Amino acid sequence: MSDQLPLSPILAAALTELKEHGYHGTTVRGIASRVGLTMPSLYYHYGNKEGILFALLEIAMDDLLARIQGGLEQAGGDTKARFSKFVSAVALHNTLRHDLARLHDEFRFLGSDFRARYVAKRRIVEEILVELLEAGVAEDIFDVEDIRFTSRLILGMLTSIPDWYNEDGRLSAGEIAEEYARNALRLVAHNGAG
Repeated sequence: MSDQLPLSPILAAALTELKEHGYHGTTVRGIASRVGLTMPSLYYHYGNKEGILFALLEIAMDDLLARIQGGLEQAGGDTKARFSKFVSAVALHNTLRHDLARLHDEFRFLGSDFRARYVAKRRIVEEILVELLEAGVAEDIFDVEDIRFTSRLILGMLTSIPDWYNEDGRLSAGEIAEEYARNALRLVAHNGAG
């Protein structure tokens, strides 16, 4: 999967504005000015600021799901490897797509229709993890009593990455993904033996 994610000029400008000003501080006027369009042109493409946020979140979720699917395909039928690839994929999304990943928390500003569509994709991610945990328990390689709780625990660990990640930090995105996969495996494996 390419490290570059092509965004339209409008969405690239919006992502920069959102990074600099947050959702409430971002204005359609600011985005239009940054990209050199009139406000009516921008409204024509995305409707409003909420539409722009949703477009970015949809790109983020599609990227995350594609990254997860690619990892699962690489791992084949090995449940432990599939679990590790899942965790790595989410960690890589939260590092390599750091600016987009930081927007996931902003979904709370979406109206009911956009929010339902976004949450449906988030549910797919959680269900993939639940199925991996169920498979590991069924194969007696994972020791998990409450699969739903454990899935939320793991996803919570992963979704915290954008809060602290710095691309100039001590660990590369790949090293962070490996550490998260290794530690998540310890969390679910028998006697913590990942």
